Amino acid sequence: MVPGTTVLGVRSLAQVVACLTGEEPPEAEPVAPMSGTRLLSWRTERRLDEVDLADLHGLADVKYAVEVAAAGAHHLLLSGPKGAGKTSIAERIPTILPPLTAEESLELTAIHSLAGALEPGDGRLVRAPFSAPHHDASKASLIGGGSGQVRPGEISRAHAGVLFLDEFPLFRADVIEALREPLESGDVTIARSDESVRLPAGGMVVLASNPCPCGKYHHSPALDRCDCTEVKRRAYRSRVTGPVADRIDVTRHVEPLRRGEVDPFAVVETSAEVRARVAAARARQVRRYAAESWRLNGQAPGTRLAHDYPLGDEATALLREAVFSGRLSSRGGARVHRLAWTVADLASVRSGADVVPDRAEVEVALRLRTGEPLLSTGPGLPAGAR
Repeated sequence: MVPGTTVLGVRSLAQVVACLTGEEPPEAEPVAPMSGTRLLSWRTERRLDEVDLADLHGLADVKYAVEVAAAGAHHLLLSGPKGAGKTSIAERIPTILPPLTAEESLELTAIHSLAGALEPGDGRLVRAPFSAPHHDASKASLIGGGSGQVRPGEISRAHAGVLFLDEFPLFRADVIEALREPLESGDVTIARSDESVRLPAGGMVVLASNPCPCGKYHHSPALDRCDCTEVKRRAYRSRVTGPVADRIDVTRHVEPLRRGEVDPFAVVETSAEVRARVAAARARQVRRYAAESWRLNGQAPGTRLAHDYPLGDEATALLREAVFSGRLSSRGGARVHRLAWTVADLASVRSGADVVPDRAEVEVALRLRTGEPLLSTGPGLPAGAR
């Protein structure tokens, strides 16, 4: 897997001695494979190959937000009533991610090897992973851990890919709170009595949430079919705590399409078309951060970004006003700064000109962050992204 390296596989000390002395290596007892399951079963692989962003009509606002999130590796929250298409959108995100770089491939393959999730004969992993654990998953299975031996959790196995947590408020409280560290730093530390292991967890975390336990609540009284009391709705929404929500970069509310809103025969963009823009935007970021320890906007430290990659004067004033007025927290301000760079990168790809984030890009980033509807006149926005 590593260019210019010769690898000799041995199973015993006697085989090591034989290799070093030039003798015929003796046979050794085979090592029992580690228990574990592949992150992507053949059914999941086949399912991902069968879906495409072109399957979804309308939703221009949400599709643009997903494109921005994918281009900068930003975390995403999709909310809305059941049947609106949240899961359909999330499972198509891997189709717009470019193939793994050589560095990402080696890193991810090492994680899967440590987890015992590689089958005999598997080579390097080359496509972005997708993991969607059920909401009854334990903290150890999601974050990592285990007794006797620390094993990577789903969040590490989805490194450089997508971890999708559907029905997020139904996850256990300790699991929800444990996401604070990986959402903030892109890695996770697993501490045991005799060891402490730090594992990468730099994939996109995509959360999906219904507005209430039954999933039928709608802001419009004409469309509301919810049977839940307001107390139940508040308790349900409160499970996504403030500190966790503050670490989410992009928030979008997904509304179900109504009859006549969209022409079902209209031409829509395919995943390949969007993936080309995402790959080009990521390439710009890799070049910009060539001398840094991070690769993408979503991974950039807020303090370094503000000092070495500042916004324009008008954009900085707008962002400071949003923080000082209480519209954003300081952490939220740093995340809007990252988003503004991704918006500018995608605008550069669409226009072919070099775009530096200023007031217009920050305005779009603010709306992506807060969940407000986008404006069709924003930089790089496709027509109809309202």
